Formats: sequence, structure tokens, C-alpha cells
Amino acid sequence: MTVTAAQRQEKYRNRFLIEQNGPNPFRKKTTIKISLPYRTKISVIITNAYGKVVDKMISSIHNAGTYDVEFSAEELPQGTYFCHVVADNFCESKEMELAK
Repeated sequence: MTVTAAQRQEKYRNRFLIEQNGPNPFRKKTTIKISLPYRTKISVIITNAYGKVVDKMISSIHNAGTYDVEFSAEELPQGTYFCHVVADNFCESKEMELAK
């Protein structure tokens, strides 16, 4: 079965969603796609494998829609990082691999 972009968009229209970053593993930059079902405050935080915050990318109110958030890790060492998205009662994390 093939799922079109329109069908996919309809499926997630009323849900929060964070997709796996791409590319992963990545070398310098990667993109994280986030979907918001309604206007809300959202926080996007990047931590290292030890839980230390290395970047607080977003902490503000955004309208409903899909956003591409670019994470630049040029100054960070190789390793495992986590992208945490928090909005209302939604909280999800994705693992990202930085390869130098």
C-alpha cells in the first residue's frame, strides 16, 4: 500500500509529531521535522548522552503546522545526542548520532 503525502498529513493533522532527524547519523547539520496540531508553546532541547543541555533551540509559541528545525552541531564532539520536544501534555525524544 502506498501512502501519499496528503494522506500522511491528514493522519497526523490533529496530533503532535516529531520525526526522526535526517540525515542520521549526521556530520554537521541535521533537520528535525515537528508537527503541531494547534497553536501552543513548544520547547525543543538537545542534550548529550549524559543529559547535559547542549542547545535550547526553541522555547516559544508557534501556530499549528509543520516545522523543519535545523540543528547545527559543528562545535560538538562526535557522539549520541537527544532531541526532546515538549508541548502541552506531549513529550517525546529522538536519538541522534553525530559522526565526525
